[in-house]
Amino acid sequence: MSDKQLVETKELWLRITDLGYKDISKKEFAQEIQRIYIEETGQPLKGEISVVRSSEIDQIVKDENSSYDGTAIHIYSKEQDVNEMYVISQGTTDANDWLYNIRAMQAGVDTAQADSTNIFVKEAQKEFKERASVEEISSTIGLSHSLAHNNNTVSQLLNGNFDEIYSVNGAQSTYFQLYQNDYKFAEAVKEKFNISSTDYKAIYSLPQNELKTFAEAYYKEKGTVIHQVISSDDPLNALANIRGFFTLGDVTMIDTNPDKPGLKAIIDKIPDSEVKSLQDFALVYAEGFQNGGNNQGIEDLTGVNMDVVDKIMNDGVGAAVGTYFSKDLDDMISDVNKKVPPLLEKVTNITSNADVIFGELKNAGYITNAQKQVAVEELANIEKSLKIIEEKINSIDENRKMSEEMMKGTKYSPYAGQAAMASGFNVMAGDVDAAIAIYHEVQNMQASAKRLHEELGSVMEEIIASHGIVEMLNALGASKNQGYLGNDLVLMTGGNQEIKVNISAAVRMYQEGQQELQKKKTYITKIAERFQEHIIDDYENQKQKVLSDIRNIETNPCGQLPLLRKHVFLPYFSPVQIDKVEVTEQFNGLSGMDISHLMEGLTKSLTDNEDFLESAKSNIEQLFSKDRDLSILFNYVPGG
Repeated sequence: MSDKQLVETKELWLRITDLGYKDISKKEFAQEIQRIYIEETGQPLKGEISVVRSSEIDQIVKDENSSYDGTAIHIYSKEQDVNEMYVISQGTTDANDWLYNIRAMQAGVDTAQADSTNIFVKEAQKEFKERASVEEISSTIGLSHSLAHNNNTVSQLLNGNFDEIYSVNGAQSTYFQLYQNDYKFAEAVKEKFNISSTDYKAIYSLPQNELKTFAEAYYKEKGTVIHQVISSDDPLNALANIRGFFTLGDVTMIDTNPDKPGLKAIIDKIPDSEVKSLQDFALVYAEGFQNGGNNQGIEDLTGVNMDVVDKIMNDGVGAAVGTYFSKDLDDMISDVNKKVPPLLEKVTNITSNADVIFGELKNAGYITNAQKQVAVEELANIEKSLKIIEEKINSIDENRKMSEEMMKGTKYSPYAGQAAMASGFNVMAGDVDAAIAIYHEVQNMQASAKRLHEELGSVMEEIIASHGIVEMLNALGASKNQGYLGNDLVLMTGGNQEIKVNISAAVRMYQEGQQELQKKKTYITKIAERFQEHIIDDYENQKQKVLSDIRNIETNPCGQLPLLRKHVFLPYFSPVQIDKVEVTEQFNGLSGMDISHLMEGLTKSLTDNEDFLESAKSNIEQLFSKDRDLSILFNYVPGG
């Protein structure tokens, strides 16, 4: 039985994985799979393709915390003994995915997308079984990139969904995630490291190298079905040794950007203590998010109640007096004073190392000295804005305390009421002033972020490219004289005078050109038919009608007497009769109706275009004839 067609080569499953990001219809998706398969293997895919999207599964759509996105493919043919299923889980694509990254991989407390993967696999299997009227699906294979590797792998370790997993530049599993969601693993960790069953945070304080080694050994057998291809230049690879992450399965490392050393050596220089600091904050944010969404996560991290700040900004001094004297604002002030100082301490620690970090990027050739200076400067500006925000938050507290002291001095004064009113407005004015200042500092931080993007955007694009699939495809294809442009296959002749041909585009041009020429043939035929019908044939028909009328007149001369009376005065009872009628007819031929030259021109244009397409096809086939038979690519799709 053929049960692994789409993973016959790395290039094949990488292109199918990349296809999972395309926003195309299910019909187009199936057609693209067939195209990619025949380009990579030279043979048509066996079986019919069915597609199911995760957006069709209500249970996944309704999970607001997940944002999982996946596509399931079933390839089936009873006659050809094909019954295989693939699940392509998308990697990080939007802000919701990045927030999930923090909760899942930094904090290790969320497996919502892995849970959605489990649901999707089961629901897709159920749907495909019903469509194909089969009891089982022979193989279920996961294809993944980036975050999707974490989703597929964690789902596999927790639920055993897949027979095989193939991943590229994946975000690795974290033992923090698994500790919180795999009861048996958690019990094994507790027993091994003698930690309390009630303190679920104790795992974050364990010796990380020992814990990583233990997790790798514990899941080693389950990881044998995992196959990874990783770029040594991938930024996620730089995180491989950071606390929490551990790698499973067989791994093939590829240097996809030989001109750069990669980020791993730089990241490895960051002390584990600094990583733990970031992780601590991620953990706090994650817990808040799970309890109340993004605003709650921010509040748990900084103490700033976004609802209260928005209320102050929107109401202004003269409205909603209760806002300023509410317990919510008092609680926020207290919370900020407690949480912001240690947060700023960590931020300051990071910015104090910015010169070293960006210096390493400069030494590695990623950035220039000027870009380094901009990065250090703008990070310092962001730190400055954070400090001002802290000061303004503190000023709210100080303003309130001062107001309370003033009120004590006027407690028994006949002007106590006026003093209270004045004090209240003073507090409100101070609150609004602080809110406006915070707003402006946020704008300053956005401006710094914009400048960082302008200066380092191209650098980030280069780094991010090493995380992408296309750079990996080009690295793999280099030894085979082939490359990739997006999801198109590019062939190269090699040698001193290298010629590159986008085969996918050439085939599209040929096939679409043939389809257009077929339409033109139809149009030319219709023009000839319509001309014959409405001009030539109609002329002959009208001519025959006239000749028929002439014959009627000549064979029935007496019958023409009424017509004669219309034109010649004859007494009604006159014995006049018509004995004979002779009609002399003359038909002029159709003038200017010869369109043979037009038809010849249209036909010649059609022939020239056909010759051009066939010549281009033939030349491309001959160019690569030593290594490939490209004729099947040009001729496989109907119309080609």
